[in-house]
Amino acid sequence: MNQYEASLARICLECSGISVLYEDNVPEKFVVPSLYFPAAEIFSAGSALNSYQTKYAVYAIVFAYTKREAGELAEKIVKGIIQRNCRFPVYNKDGTDSGTVIKLEAPASRIVDEGMAQVTLSYKIIRAFAKVRSPTVQSVGINKNFD
Repeated sequence: MNQYEASLARICLECSGISVLYEDNVPEKFVVPSLYFPAAEIFSAGSALNSYQTKYAVYAIVFAYTKREAGELAEKIVKGIIQRNCRFPVYNKDGTDSGTVIKLEAPASRIVDEGMAQVTLSYKIIRAFAKVRSPTVQSVGINKNFD
């Protein structure tokens, strides 16, 4: 789980009051209520001359005893994020605030099955291209005088 996903999972847990998080596979005897936070889907969202944009979408699953309870917990996550103006702080590995804030798109939730609700969370990150030094004309061999 990268730093952005971990920070977003932390916000979801804080908003919902859920204390158990699964990030890889949900075990056969899992705890209820709990939150399954899979790896984000990654989409290319365009580029400019010196930067590119990547869109991340996380489809988190809330597990509860009933559809209603799962829906209510998912709604707490959605409302909590909206009340934070759809912004979340990025935390360092030690739990301290890194000073970076990410803007989420409006979150959504839906009931997917008995005791399960899905929360859709997506955000975009703009990154600069790596600076690559172009070779000089002389090093390539153009315009050289040969004997």
